[in-house]
Amino acid sequence: MAETLTVELHNRQQAWAAIKAQVFPFLAQVLQGGHRWVLTITRRKRTSRQNRRYWGNGVLKQIAEQAAPNGKLYPAEIWHEQFKRMFIGVIELPDGSVQGLSSTDLDTAQFCEFSDKVEAYAATELGVTFYDLQGH
Repeated sequence: MAETLTVELHNRQQAWAAIKAQVFPFLAQVLQGGHRWVLTITRRKRTSRQNRRYWGNGVLKQIAEQAAPNGKLYPAEIWHEQFKRMFIGVIELPDGSVQGLSSTDLDTAQFCEFSDKVEAYAATELGVTFYDLQGH
């Protein structure tokens, strides 16, 4: 038997059905072994679809192609670092410089909020016009 069980929960009705069909049988089997188990329920981390929309040919690529502060273009990775610092926060490095906090720890709602802030800033402050983000 597997040592872990991952179940996505979408709404109360689906969650109850998943708990009855998957969680209860799993627990019934593994708890017979006399070991202690921990049940942790967390919000889902950002999705691959969110990643594609933000990275892929989406938000960052379009910013990198259009935004040119002081006449200079910057790659998507540089823009991402800038936006992490602006909208997620920073960590101080031993030499006193700072680095943006990772966006990989954001859950789906937090990443959506982060991406919305990036898009709003890019559109209003950098003059970026976004196209075809729904396809990503």
